[in-house]
Amino acid sequence: MPQNLPGSPPRAPHEMLREVTRRLATAESLEVVLHSIAAALVEHADATNARIFLALADDECPVCRAEAGGSARGPASPRALHCVASAGRTAEEKLPHKVALDAPHPPAILWRLGRSILLDDSRQFEPYEIDPGILEAWREMGIQSAAGYPLNFRGEHLGSIGFLARRRITPEEFALLGIFADQAALTIRNAQLYEEVERYLARLELENAYLQETIAQERGFEGIVGESPPLRAVLRKVQQVAPVETTVLLTGETGTGKELIARALHQGSSRRERPLIEVNCGAIPQGVVESELFGHEKGAFTGALQRRIGRFELADKGTLFMDEVAELPLDVQVKLLRVLQEREFERVGSHRTQQVDVRLVTATNRDLEQEVAAHRFRADLFYRLNVFPIRLPPLRERPSDIPLLVRHFLAQFQRKLAKPLKAVTPDSMARLERYPWPGNIRELQNVLERACVLSPGPVVEILDDLGPAARGKAAGEEILPRPDATLTLEESERMHIRQVLAATGGRVYGQDGAAALLGVPPSTLRSRMKRLGITKQRG
Repeated sequence: MPQNLPGSPPRAPHEMLREVTRRLATAESLEVVLHSIAAALVEHADATNARIFLALADDECPVCRAEAGGSARGPASPRALHCVASAGRTAEEKLPHKVALDAPHPPAILWRLGRSILLDDSRQFEPYEIDPGILEAWREMGIQSAAGYPLNFRGEHLGSIGFLARRRITPEEFALLGIFADQAALTIRNAQLYEEVERYLARLELENAYLQETIAQERGFEGIVGESPPLRAVLRKVQQVAPVETTVLLTGETGTGKELIARALHQGSSRRERPLIEVNCGAIPQGVVESELFGHEKGAFTGALQRRIGRFELADKGTLFMDEVAELPLDVQVKLLRVLQEREFERVGSHRTQQVDVRLVTATNRDLEQEVAAHRFRADLFYRLNVFPIRLPPLRERPSDIPLLVRHFLAQFQRKLAKPLKAVTPDSMARLERYPWPGNIRELQNVLERACVLSPGPVVEILDDLGPAARGKAAGEEILPRPDATLTLEESERMHIRQVLAATGGRVYGQDGAAALLGVPPSTLRSRMKRLGITKQRG
């Protein structure tokens, strides 16, 4: 916008205020805000000179930091008034960049008085004891009047703003510019707070990145406890395959920690910043599996009252962990195969094809090759999933990890139960190490939690029988087949479920039911019982 000619009357006050307000509202940084204020006074108020001073320490002033090579000039410099913006003709040699708060300079005088000043006659300058050099410079510039305003925000003195003119400043103009000064103080403080928040956020991001890196170095794999050779072999495979996009199939008995391994694969991949979506295929009713995985449109079926986003869509650009994948119905297996091959799917009730980019990790405690042979699992899907298989060893194959797991769970239960739990008795530890743990780590966790709840002191003793396996041995029954036995995996599974049902009196549900002892959802156990031809009998 063109500047007014010297000596010409200022623009209409309301027009100037509107233009200045627009500039302040669109400013993106504190520096832009300050220079916009100074330039607006020169352009619209017919000012010869305008300057803005803020009360800052040297390390807060960008000019002082630049002069000091990017750092503060002193370890703890006192606050002073720093010129942060200027416009128009200036007498820089007479007014230095930094003015002490007690100096005989106009910005400091405004600071000390805490109120606005209008000097519309050069004779009015003398009572304020302004530095004679400043007054001489003003006379050389032909200055006739001066106006200054303190920049106050909620009782906080931010600095001062002033301008000079080679004409008389009217009281009406002075009052209007006072409104502008109040608005400028608000804008300056908001910009300062915004930059302060930005600095804190940047610092928090750096600290968070450092802490995350430190935690990763200390823990290695979060939540995975153990140092046995079988577990270390698994973790080596995780480190090898995590950074690539290869599909991973996790196999192993229930309760061996497949979910933790899936999380480790996600955290070690380039998708770690995107979500890890988990779904237990065995816990979904068969009629809604497709909707759960791929979503559905409103009205696609009875009860579909609104559109639903499926797990694949939620996991886009991230990782999808499908536990108990062997429980998927055959028709859903076909659609899962298409997603893996074509990276596309349709919601239930929709004909619009959606693209998806998902890294798939699946898990099962069944032998999928036997499932394929029995025509319960598609062979082509099995080969798609079995690109990089990782078998998780059962707890009985890594007994040296049991003391480490016990200490890990005791620390958890100490916080959860607010009890000073320190250790288990030597006899209890020996019993834990001898027990075969058919429910693996999940069963160990449940046994320890029950003992911690009952423990009267910091040393925990395992008083009850260790699950159905121990009770079966006490009754003279064999829970695990003898080494010379020739049972198939299906026969062994059928025998084990029957013995657990016998130990629980035929109960499937509940805290002491067979599903809880085996560490599987009740719906999954019912499905396996039906497949294996097991009839529930109550004792």
